[in-house]
Amino acid sequence: MRRILYLSRGGHIGGSQRQLYYVVTNLDDGYEPVVVCRKDGPFVEQLRASGIKASVFPLHPWRKFPAGLYRYINAERLVRFARQHNVGLVHSSDLWLNGYLLWVAGRLKVPSVLHVRTPISPSDVRKHRCGKATLIVAISRRVKRDLICAGVPPEKIALVEDAVDLKVFDGRKNEVNVLRRDFSPVGGIIVGIVGRIEPSKQQLMFLEAAAQIVQGSPGRAAFFVIGEVRSSEYFGKLKRFARERQLDGNVFFTDRRDDMPQVLSSLDILVSLSGGSVMFEAMSCGKAVISAGFSKKEDSVHIQDGQTGLLVSSGHPSDLARALRQLVDASELRERIGREARIWAERNFCHLNMAARTQKLYNKLMQS
Repeated sequence: MRRILYLSRGGHIGGSQRQLYYVVTNLDDGYEPVVVCRKDGPFVEQLRASGIKASVFPLHPWRKFPAGLYRYINAERLVRFARQHNVGLVHSSDLWLNGYLLWVAGRLKVPSVLHVRTPISPSDVRKHRCGKATLIVAISRRVKRDLICAGVPPEKIALVEDAVDLKVFDGRKNEVNVLRRDFSPVGGIIVGIVGRIEPSKQQLMFLEAAAQIVQGSPGRAAFFVIGEVRSSEYFGKLKRFARERQLDGNVFFTDRRDDMPQVLSSLDILVSLSGGSVMFEAMSCGKAVISAGFSKKEDSVHIQDGQTGLLVSSGHPSDLARALRQLVDASELRERIGREARIWAERNFCHLNMAARTQKLYNKLMQS
């Protein structure tokens, strides 16, 4: 039996947790996953309910002071745990846990795999010592290019894109529009942005574009900001903007939702300003996706402008508002893009294929 130690932030079930779940629950019988999470919560409960061994360790931030002073105590405890379970490979699904990944893999002399899920700067590559991992899994061509530009040898990088459980994220199964049920919006078209409420997720740009739509077409659409508050200061800024632009009744803040398949199925349009697997999940639900200010056309494989979604290279709210008007005002275009998105998802996003590709990487590393 080959045992793999996975390191995860744990906590609530977000994009990285969901992708890790797809892998550990679909390994062949010859593999046994052992997951260690920084935080207890729904993700740990989900793993245990599926028969996956999941433990919670207090893994303090590797580089932050003074919490980082505890890192060696945490790391050695993790090493003992890995030895007890006869671990043959360590895989971190979180860049911020790379210090622990390298420490444990180095002490046990086993291969290490690091997942990089967002675009990364050369300084962050150096700071987190990404190149020290045996293999880096990049989830997009852009991430792979970032790593190569930062000096990581191409042969140490594998491109494995995120995936979707197509049976779970299927808008055709949605019998109740949970957003209409829970918030009673007046607007006919429901537009949403999903992600932690913090500056990097660009919700303010979303609201700036929403204000332009509301001003030009009052009552035509309702706008939902979906996600837990990570920055109370930024959340306050968003609330003030909505109040000052008189968006009450047009903009809704839902906080964290644990029913994402139903939430995405309740949208007509998803806006993404920071990438992420939520775009693939919305496409799987048959929804039109606008990706703005994040990907260039040469980097975007799955959002094909005008076919499987709309791609806006600019990061300006007016350009986003223009794309929104295009979909809000044209139901046939919106529905056609949603249908094409679902077909594309069925051909490209199967979570079983992603898990199989990941396991092939394990096979190669552990054999060598």
